[in-house]
Amino acid sequence: MKAQLEKRLKELRNEYESGQKVLGDIETALAELEARKENLNETLLRISGAIELLEEVLGVESEVSTPVDSGFVGTDPGNSVEVPNVVRKPLDQAREMLEDAGLTVGEVTEKSIFVTGVLFGDVIQQDPKWETKVKSGSAVNLVIATKGRFKPDLSKDSKLCPFSKH
Repeated sequence: MKAQLEKRLKELRNEYESGQKVLGDIETALAELEARKENLNETLLRISGAIELLEEVLGVESEVSTPVDSGFVGTDPGNSVEVPNVVRKPLDQAREMLEDAGLTVGEVTEKSIFVTGVLFGDVIQQDPKWETKVKSGSAVNLVIATKGRFKPDLSKDSKLCPFSKH
């Protein structure tokens, strides 16, 4: 009987050690999955920002062929000016272009993005859109690009590596 109990004790200890190993493996796998989830969330955030920007740019380009007369008051065409395109220009240059056109800079807001080719501080949206006729002296609201909370992984092993300049 004692031999059987010792045998069973040995089996239980082996099973316990095996279970501890499996538990450790699961905890490691869960930690890796949590890190992957965090990276995926960061990537999706950057992608959503790029989508918004590209949709805005494409929307702006599609409106170029059919400018809308928004903000124009009255019927006197001599009192209206055409809004210049200040998208992808630094804020100071955009301000100068708008003032040269007889317009003012309205509300300036920031948006965190990471898109290749767009520099932080560049205008990424404007309202009203370019080629729109508005009353002279009207304000144009601008959205400028700012650094986001997340910095993309551009290491040699990252998926973005082929697009970075190492």
